[in-house]
Amino acid sequence: MDMFEGVGRRLDEKGGTLVSIGQHSLNGDGTFTDVAFVNGADRVEDGRGLSIFDYDRDGQLDILIRNFRQPAQLLQNRGGTGHWLQFRLVGVRSNRDAVGARIRVRTATGLQSRAVTAGSAYLSGSSLVQHFGLGAATRVGTVEIDWPSGSHTQLRDLAADRRYTVVEGVDVALGR
Repeated sequence: MDMFEGVGRRLDEKGGTLVSIGQHSLNGDGTFTDVAFVNGADRVEDGRGLSIFDYDRDGQLDILIRNFRQPAQLLQNRGGTGHWLQFRLVGVRSNRDAVGARIRVRTATGLQSRAVTAGSAYLSGSSLVQHFGLGAATRVGTVEIDWPSGSHTQLRDLAADRRYTVVEGVDVALGR
């Protein structure tokens, strides 16, 4: 999953217009193709909240949706065969949740970057754990973390398919 949109807006309390919720796939050229119909995620709902996180810790990002006047729904991601890496950052000099930290992961095929953010959604929030899809790569050459305090951590040669905990000021990642 490269992108998932879940928005809804009621024009009045009785009827309203519902906005499509869909999943998209990055084509590699900066465009997306709507592929939600493949896995049943193409639904018309009245979205109020959406959280993305790895519910079952299998390396596949799952989605929790909260719609108007409906119970929350968990969409478990059961697809995907690619490798992955996740980081949970713990700030020491920086804030505990490392909000504002930037992570860069370099593999043989390229560079990915993530920033730790909080409060990024209406009536919901996503995990502070940062997820990187690695495709066929089974190892990551270099991981660089810039902490909000200004300190820097560099890690090398990490195995894929693991969640690592990185503590600010410690140059070793604890994986499980």
